[in-house]
Amino acid sequence: MSELLLQAGVAFLLTLLLLRVLSAIAHRVGLVDAPDHRKRHAGDVPLVGGLSIYLALLLGALLWGDTGGDSLSTYGRSLWIFLLAGGLLVLAGTIDDLRSVSVFSRILTEVLVALLIIEGLELRAENLGDLLGTGPIVLQGWIAYPFTVICIFGVINAYNMLDGMDGVLGVITLITLFSFHLFTGTAPGLVTIFIGMALLAFLVSNLGLWPAVPKTFLGDAGSKLMGLIVVSLILTVADADVAGLKAIEPVTALYLVGLPLYDMTFTTLRRVLRGHSPIRSDRSHIHHLTQALGLSERRGLLVIGTLGLASPLMGLTLARAETGTPYQFFIFLGLFLLYCILMQQAWVVAERQRRERPMC
Repeated sequence: MSELLLQAGVAFLLTLLLLRVLSAIAHRVGLVDAPDHRKRHAGDVPLVGGLSIYLALLLGALLWGDTGGDSLSTYGRSLWIFLLAGGLLVLAGTIDDLRSVSVFSRILTEVLVALLIIEGLELRAENLGDLLGTGPIVLQGWIAYPFTVICIFGVINAYNMLDGMDGVLGVITLITLFSFHLFTGTAPGLVTIFIGMALLAFLVSNLGLWPAVPKTFLGDAGSKLMGLIVVSLILTVADADVAGLKAIEPVTALYLVGLPLYDMTFTTLRRVLRGHSPIRSDRSHIHHLTQALGLSERRGLLVIGTLGLASPLMGLTLARAETGTPYQFFIFLGLFLLYCILMQQAWVVAERQRRERPMC
């Protein structure tokens, strides 16, 4: 058996075991998600998906150490720095899942994690490429540093916001990981193998595909960890300092996280235009829209998964066609404008359906 297959099998089975064991503990300590006016699932569901995935990756790193493949697995200390940053995020997310913490505490933790990634991996989003067709946009250090923090913070929260329906974030993250390797031409490494197979095991639990494994959610710990994994992988291949080779342009990387960014930005703008706080939780994300339109969870997952796949496919097509950077950037913005128009019209239809629905 090849080492890759062994790692994949261990990741899958180990995550299933951790989900089962940690679910029992979660019910005892109160690490569960109870239904309310925003969350309409049945019964208390353990929030141990993210914790199980992280522990599986940590054990995999202890067993195999640094391996070839994706950028986080290949370059010496990068794997361990990432695991430290991910561990802090998972710990903070688990505490938040147990008892809600303040917005300031969440922001502070995520900024500290971003600083650890930047300093530990020596990452800076300095050269953004010729986005506007006026020449390369190069950020000076005093701008590049906070800009990189904002990028990491934004992607972490974009993935966190997208997690609100069974299977959605797991499927979108798997699409992103698969697209990442298509875009960069890198072979899967320890991080992407373990995360990918652990996510498949989580989906078995989350979608109720095997009665022997209890239903679980990722929780804030898991959804933010997925965002950190994605943004860390992207920054390492879009920045020559870590891998020694710039595998993709920053504008191309935008397409890898298209749907999460679109959803977060559209939802935030919609809240602000309605006079609401941009950080106030509500039922205005794309998964809430599919529910408001009357789609079943499986159909909603299919729709969101298709939209999530469309952006990377478009980006890959443009990159392989060697489309100029400004064209890629303006096409990305144009797709976002189209997304906003379609989502706004869909919400109009959903509101009309709600008003016309007979009262029981």
